[in-house]
Amino acid sequence: MVGVRIREERGSGCGKCVEVCPAGVFEMVEEGGRKVSRVMRGEECCACRACELKCPEQAVEVEGYQLLKVNPPPDYPPEEGRYLRGNDYSPVAVCAILDTYDFRIPPELLRLVEVAIEAGAALAGTLQTENIGIEKLVANVVANPNLRYLVLCWRESQGHLPADALVKLVESGVAPDKRRTILGAKAPAPYLPNLPLRSIERFRKQIKIVNLISEEEPKRGMDPENVKRAVWSCIQEKPVEFMGYTLWDPGAWPEPPICEKLSLWVKEPWRPELTKGEAEALERIRRAAERIGRTHRSG
Repeated sequence: MVGVRIREERGSGCGKCVEVCPAGVFEMVEEGGRKVSRVMRGEECCACRACELKCPEQAVEVEGYQLLKVNPPPDYPPEEGRYLRGNDYSPVAVCAILDTYDFRIPPELLRLVEVAIEAGAALAGTLQTENIGIEKLVANVVANPNLRYLVLCWRESQGHLPADALVKLVESGVAPDKRRTILGAKAPAPYLPNLPLRSIERFRKQIKIVNLISEEEPKRGMDPENVKRAVWSCIQEKPVEFMGYTLWDPGAWPEPPICEKLSLWVKEPWRPELTKGEAEALERIRRAAERIGRTHRSG
C-alpha cells in the first residue's frame, strides 16, 4: 500500500506539493499562524512522486509503491528535430543548448548528445530558440510519461537565452495572453502560442530540470562526464546526490501521454502582436497593393 509522509521539520510551507500533485492528495492549512501542507487524501496517491521531485526541501516521502513504466504511443516522438532516440523507458532527456549557427556546431557539443544516449537517456538533442524550439521539445516530452527529468547542458545562448526560458517555464508557467509568454524569462521572444495549455501544464508537473549550465563555471555544462553522471543519477532506483540535486527514477507520470503534432498557427511568434484594427488596416493595404500590381501588369 502506498503511503505519503511529510517531514515537518524540513517543510517550509511553499505549497509546491499541492501544486504538482495530480490526485489532490495534499492541502494547505493554517496552523500556528502559518501555512503548512498536509496529507489529506493519502489513499488517492498514484505514486507519481511528483511531490518528492519538486519539493525544494525534500520534505515529502512516498513509500510502498511499485515502479511504473509505460509504452510510449506509436507516434512518439511526434515532432522531428535534431535529436537522438535512446531508451524509451528511461526517465531522462538531455538538451544541449545550441549557441552557434547550424553549420558551425562544434563536434564537442554533438558528442554530448551521443554521450547522453550512450549513458541511457530516452532523448538527447539540441535546442536553439526560446519559442518554436521549446514548443517542439515540450511536445516530445509530454508524449512519453516515462520522462521525468530534463538535463540542460553545454552553455547558454546569449542571443536567445533558451535555457533560462525553459527553467522559467517550469518554475512559473505562461501568462494568460495570446502569445503565452513565459513568465519571468529574459529571452527576447519567449512565446509558446502553438502549444496547448494542457501540454504546458503537464510539462511543468511531469518534469524536473537538472541544470548543468553555469556562468561562473562554464566547463561544468560542457563536460561529457558530468552529462554521463547526470543521466546515471536519474536512472537509479534509490536517491543519489548530484551537484545539489537529489535524483532517482520515480517511474512514469500516471496520466495518459499527450502525443500531438504542433499546429504552427504562429510561425514567427517574435513579430509584434497586432490589434484587430491594425490587422484589418494591413489587410486593406495588401489588397490595394495587389490591385495596383494587377493594373500595372495588364497595362
